[in-house]
Amino acid sequence: MSLQLQMEEMPGYLAARFTGEGAPEEVWRQFELIAEHCKRTKKDKLLIDITKARLEISLVERFQAANRAQVFAAHEIKVAFIAIPEQMDSQKFFTLAARNRGVDVDAFTDLHPAEEWLLK
Repeated sequence: MSLQLQMEEMPGYLAARFTGEGAPEEVWRQFELIAEHCKRTKKDKLLIDITKARLEISLVERFQAANRAQVFAAHEIKVAFIAIPEQMDSQKFFTLAARNRGVDVDAFTDLHPAEEWLLK
């Protein structure tokens, strides 16, 4: 089984949800497509939900994802990631590396705080 992407317009933001099992790079390979969809739908806020994706994400892969996330900075898109606690690293390396590349991003393990941060 591979990862599947579903995009849905929500009030004030676009949600991109990944489900299934696959390699982490399957997620960030979609970043350009997701950013373009945000622009087409005139959404400058994005929620990326990987809670239903079975992923093993290494430190190197987090760094690579942060590099690819620069596309969101180029399109001026604010991004909230939601992951299960097992997918998060305690140092939030991905968010730190992405912020260092100009991305307005944060990561959460719960939808409500993610939406609050995203919509403020």
